[in-house]
Amino acid sequence: MKADDAPALIVIVNQINAFAQSSPDNLRMKNLLDMAMLALNHVQSDPLNPTAREDLVKYLINCETWTHYEIMIFYNFIFIFDVETVIVIQKRLIRVISRYDNLRLYGSEPFRTLVKITMFYLEHGKVLEALESLMDLRDFDIQEEFLFERTMYKFVAGETYTITNTNRIKAIDDALNIFQAAGSTHQVNRLVDHMKLVVKANQFHNDDFDALIEKWGGTPSTKTPTTTTVS
Repeated sequence: MKADDAPALIVIVNQINAFAQSSPDNLRMKNLLDMAMLALNHVQSDPLNPTAREDLVKYLINCETWTHYEIMIFYNFIFIFDVETVIVIQKRLIRVISRYDNLRLYGSEPFRTLVKITMFYLEHGKVLEALESLMDLRDFDIQEEFLFERTMYKFVAGETYTITNTNRIKAIDDALNIFQAAGSTHQVNRLVDHMKLVVKANQFHNDDFDALIEKWGGTPSTKTPTTTTVS
């Protein structure tokens, strides 16, 4: 999601709101309205609607059985959660994985979600939690043709170990090169932005890491690090 999506999201929010008012007992419609409102807040860098946020978090926490639907909500709206809640949800996700249909032709959604959780931890300065997530990711048996999953693991593992002073700059660079070769420029840009957030959140300085960010079009910000909470 990006700022350019805001006009379309405003239309969507208004349309869903009309449907939701005509079906006040429809929980899926209520969830959809909450998601649309939070997405609009996010792209406009506005404070999150507290009612929509609370309702969506409560729904996921109280939902006893997670399906593809719940996993996708969490994956796309992880920015509404605090670290403590993500830790709780991660434990639930690990339990879900054992019975989740992981044989989708296009990739593994639980794996992608754990990668996103690991990146979330790094963006919030929680390196220990990120290392623990890598252990969960290593337990996956990812099919050889799942290039996105394998490349993202290379990236996030390289980043996490580099933050903990085990230089894996080459692994990060290799992953970015794979995405670039595949024509995924948007993904490369997102990962570079992510690295800059990680630098700030962890007050991390490494000349090689700075050089890598510069190589891929970013501006290193490690010289005057500040702690930040990101979404």
